[in-house]
Amino acid sequence: MSVKHDKINQCGFSSSVGEEVDRQLRFQESADLDLSDRGFQETQPSSQQPYIPSQLKLLFVCDKRPIWVGLALELDEIGCSEPRFDWVSTSEETLSLLRNDSYDCLLIGVFAENKTKQLELLKAIRGSSCHAPVVIVLSVPDDQVTSAAFEYHAEVLVSAAMWESSLVLGSIKRSVMVEQLREDNHRLMVENHRRLVRERDEAERLLKQQRSMVGELQTLVYLDEDDTTETNLLLEKGHNNYDSKRVSGIFQIPHEVQDYYHELLRTYVIMGSGSLKDEILQISDLLANANLTPRKVLEFHLECVELIVKGLGNRSSRHVMARADLLALEMMVHLGECYQKKSV
Repeated sequence: MSVKHDKINQCGFSSSVGEEVDRQLRFQESADLDLSDRGFQETQPSSQQPYIPSQLKLLFVCDKRPIWVGLALELDEIGCSEPRFDWVSTSEETLSLLRNDSYDCLLIGVFAENKTKQLELLKAIRGSSCHAPVVIVLSVPDDQVTSAAFEYHAEVLVSAAMWESSLVLGSIKRSVMVEQLREDNHRLMVENHRRLVRERDEAERLLKQQRSMVGELQTLVYLDEDDTTETNLLLEKGHNNYDSKRVSGIFQIPHEVQDYYHELLRTYVIMGSGSLKDEILQISDLLANANLTPRKVLEFHLECVELIVKGLGNRSSRHVMARADLLALEMMVHLGECYQKKSV
């Protein structure tokens, strides 16, 4: 059988592999040890070390069977005592294996005569939604291969020793770490999106509850026709079927005051109340002079809060709701003081 079409599966250290290790160990003492690279890896923080399982599964893709004895020894030194090495020589075998099995890392050997075929294989691997770490091993630098590696998220190792290089393990670690970071980033993005959706739903629910409370209070206390009209408008607001100009008209709030209060609310959400005390007192006087009751002011406040929440985009709404509630409380206190002064 031709070596090109042979497939090798190595599970752990068999007796034959152990003998081969003993024979070749004498020739690996100086050639495959890169002390500077190993020292750099030892100085990295533990939080940045990639997770290497004890039963690491590697798939080698190259025309000839690679010599992986040195890599097996290095893996054993870091606690990976039962690695599995698979070797295939064709693109068809590679894609067939990836459809039925998963690997911790793929190592693709690229030479001048098979460069086009291997780059097409890399493209096909990524096109099949396989996101396993990939290391491309070259004997000489090649800009075309490097460009393809950047495009398809693969690491590049350039070494004349190819598979016997002491940098193979470091490249595998880096490729695994990059893929882990990419997965963590995707997971955090999904979690952040879900959190924003939950916060947005919670903000809408709180606004609906607050409008319902104001409407119920209005129904219980005020029974005249005008207030009933305002109650109906609030109910329409809860069902997303209202005209904002009509609401502002019923509330009898001048447009200048509306714009001023809206900007005040936006600034309050960002800065808090520390430097806005004078502005809050000023808007309270304007609303009190317009003969608006605290209930009507609160209704208008909820309208402005909803406009801000809808314009947040991907930003959190929890902070906005908390600051808006503080502003509403402060406004009610100042309005009460204004009406108390007017009644004296």
